[in-house]
Amino acid sequence: MATGSLPEEGELLLGAVMLPPGRRIVPQAGPGEPVAWVTTQPVPDPGLVWSALSDAYLETGLVPVVLTDAEKDEDFFFSAPDDLAELDHLDAADVLGTRLAPHEASKLSMAECQQVLGSLSPAPIGLVPARRPADVLPTVGWHTTARFPTSLPIAAVLRSWEARFGARLLDVGPGAQIRLLVERPPRSTEAAERVAAEHFAFCDESAGQGLHDIPGIAASLVNAPVWTCWWGPRTSPGDEEASPGGHDASAGGEEASPGGHDASPGGEEASPGGHDASPGGQEASSE
Repeated sequence: MATGSLPEEGELLLGAVMLPPGRRIVPQAGPGEPVAWVTTQPVPDPGLVWSALSDAYLETGLVPVVLTDAEKDEDFFFSAPDDLAELDHLDAADVLGTRLAPHEASKLSMAECQQVLGSLSPAPIGLVPARRPADVLPTVGWHTTARFPTSLPIAAVLRSWEARFGARLLDVGPGAQIRLLVERPPRSTEAAERVAAEHFAFCDESAGQGLHDIPGIAASLVNAPVWTCWWGPRTSPGDEEASPGGHDASAGGEEASPGGHDASPGGEEASPGGHDASPGGQEASSE
């Protein structure tokens, strides 16, 4: 197998890691080319396997990601890849509209990171031929809502967090949620407040706790080895607050549909990838 090329379908030995049978994911939208290789069954200890595959990335050219939407969508809401050439021209500060927090130098211990990785429940693992973990989402065409019609702005922020905090994409899902393993999180409340301002501008909810305010987000980020970001409809005053993980209860008590898809006024679900449908069923355009 050439470096950076997707494996063939079936069992896979990658470095010292033996993976169960996998398949190539070819999204319905796009040129008809596979964008990822994903195991067809949950992998035990996916965090530890993710770590070993991450260590082998320089040799394989394949970035691992843990996936948690297998039961909801057979393509994991992957779509047509975004143009990565555009990503090189995006600046995280411009995307967020805020000053960026400085680099953090202090690393968590290996034991702290391993504790997080060892706590993950069995889940499928995907392999993506990306240049770096931050580029996985646009490479597979994963989108959230109309706030980010493509994953390129998201990837620009993830690149910056990767450089400043050692934050690497760990898992995707359920729904329009991502989690990052963070090697150098903020160590003080003051430092965390500056990072929290970025989270506040970046996603609709943080920490998997429905956090919308900077002080609450900051408190969740101090020494935190995992950052959680979720996109979707915010609740209005008087409405039931979103549950952890970001699922809002719709009118009548039904949970929001997988992938952060919102139902349009006529009850039609938004298109794959999490884009909100505008009245009349057309996708909302980027602003």
